[in-house]
Amino acid sequence: MEKHMLHGKIITDIKRPPQEIIDGFKKHDVCKIGDAMAGHGLMNYQIKPITPKMRVVGPACTVLTRPGDALYVQKVIEVAKPGDVVVIDAGDIRDVACIGERLGYYMKLRGVAGIVVDGAIRDSRGLIDMGMPVFAKSICTKIFGSVGPGAINVPIQCGGVTVNPGDIIVGDDDGVVCIPQEAAEEVLKAADLHLEQELLRLRQIEQEGKSITEVFGLAPKLAKWS
Repeated sequence: MEKHMLHGKIITDIKRPPQEIIDGFKKHDVCKIGDAMAGHGLMNYQIKPITPKMRVVGPACTVLTRPGDALYVQKVIEVAKPGDVVVIDAGDIRDVACIGERLGYYMKLRGVAGIVVDGAIRDSRGLIDMGMPVFAKSICTKIFGSVGPGAINVPIQCGGVTVNPGDIIVGDDDGVVCIPQEAAEEVLKAADLHLEQELLRLRQIEQEGKSITEVFGLAPKLAKWS
């Protein structure tokens, strides 16, 4: 295999967002964050939690790997910091896994908050039982080994979205969204505003007795089609 310019890079020191910004996203779901970003940052719909009710929020520790190869997935266990989300670019290949229960367990010992894979995982029951949030495109049994190539904490793609080390990852039942680190504070403010407006509409309907037409301003939109 020809060596890519990123192959072999292992960057151990990355910038992460302030913890208060990361914590601020914990009250928001993926859909609302996606709304606040006008749909940008939302990963392909096929990247889903391997069981319902999984949730993760944290900075990305990125891995580039050949599909089905675990070498750099193993190494990232020593690089990731507590609270990180390990995001793996496995080339959108879904019939060969790059991580399973054992590596997931070692990541959990390390304090990793969750795992997101553009590709496949295996040993799903073990990962579920240990309480590790895992988001992937598929579950399969086959894996090739650990020979490389790969890289750690380089820009990758995951679910059609560019993910840079330190970007904030949020995952829940609906999917996964990536918030660029440099825009995190601005996106958080927008998400807070979206939530505030949503709760206001809820109060207007439940407590003030307003109609859906009033709250959502439907009259002029409907009039255009009448």
